[in-house]
Amino acid sequence: MNAFFIVCAIAALATVPTAQLQAVIAAAASTLFESIPFILAAAFARRLFPRFGDTLAVLTSCGCAHGPGARSLAVAALTTLTFGPLVAIARFTAAFISARVLRDQVCNVDDSVLGETTQLLPCALAAGAIGIVFGNALHSHVGAPAGVVIGVTLGFFAPCTLGAIALAATLRHFSMPAAIAMLAVSGVYDLRSLRRTSLRRQKHDAFAYLVCAVACGSLASAHGGTLVNPRFTPALWLSSATFCFLAWLYRRERNAAVRWAPLAMVAGMLFSHVAPSYTVSETTLSGAAAGDTIDFNGVLARRGNEAALVRYAITCCRADAQPVVVRLEHPLEARYGQWLAVHGRLIGAPSGLALRVQRFRRITPPADPFVYF
Repeated sequence: MNAFFIVCAIAALATVPTAQLQAVIAAAASTLFESIPFILAAAFARRLFPRFGDTLAVLTSCGCAHGPGARSLAVAALTTLTFGPLVAIARFTAAFISARVLRDQVCNVDDSVLGETTQLLPCALAAGAIGIVFGNALHSHVGAPAGVVIGVTLGFFAPCTLGAIALAATLRHFSMPAAIAMLAVSGVYDLRSLRRTSLRRQKHDAFAYLVCAVACGSLASAHGGTLVNPRFTPALWLSSATFCFLAWLYRRERNAAVRWAPLAMVAGMLFSHVAPSYTVSETTLSGAAAGDTIDFNGVLARRGNEAALVRYAITCCRADAQPVVVRLEHPLEARYGQWLAVHGRLIGAPSGLALRVQRFRRITPPADPFVYF
């Protein structure tokens, strides 16, 4: 990894408040954990099918493989379900065109596991920082020009294309131009697709492999540990076993340059307890309609005279977590920041749906504050 970019990243992160810095590191680590099973699978696919390995890895990934991520079949399927087949086909086609145009500009020389992981770290950190910077803007109505800027920025830095689709689905509740801009950029012409790989293949490092093995095994034993979706648990166990084998196979190899990403993964696990910030926005329950009766657990948040219950949902990893918001008709007699379980009926309101609370009770904060799609 270029030392200049490392110094710039450290200098930028030094200006971030401690809690937010920990959240950025946790989000970056979650991106690495999510990507590792696919990076390992791609490495083995290239060995088993030298001619088609790269294409196979791209099609079967979650959009976190090297190059434009919208070529993933999983991403295309989620786009079809969320935004319709025309949008999915357009993005799928544009991603392949983008990959062909960028083929001569972006070399794919260093396809080693540690090399790919190390080069992903700056993208993951940038995505986490951008999420913090634009977090508040996501929770209020914005004009079309500002929405386009937010959408392009979030789409360009999104580390996982599958998670970006889920985030765009939430973003359209606040600003349709932002959602459209994000769809136009993420997975088609973003930071990952432009990322240049090193002309020098990164060597193996037994220590880095061992740290990755311990980190993946620890997170798997915690069923995702609020960093990744629990569905990744089997893949993390398999990744841990693979890294153990690689650590033994290359036990005499040393290369300190590839230790940054494994250490960032460990740091992210240590900071995984940091809760996201909860702010008020419009109701974002998918498929909800006036008259629906719902039960919802979340954190009571406020903005001026407005109140809402908020909880974050993870599609793949913590970096793509998006708010699930239930706006309240009237503020409740409870401390803001308190976890509540409410029961009520959705009604129409000038700014969208609101919940008319029929009963509520205070609850203990759950060990895992996230829900998973």
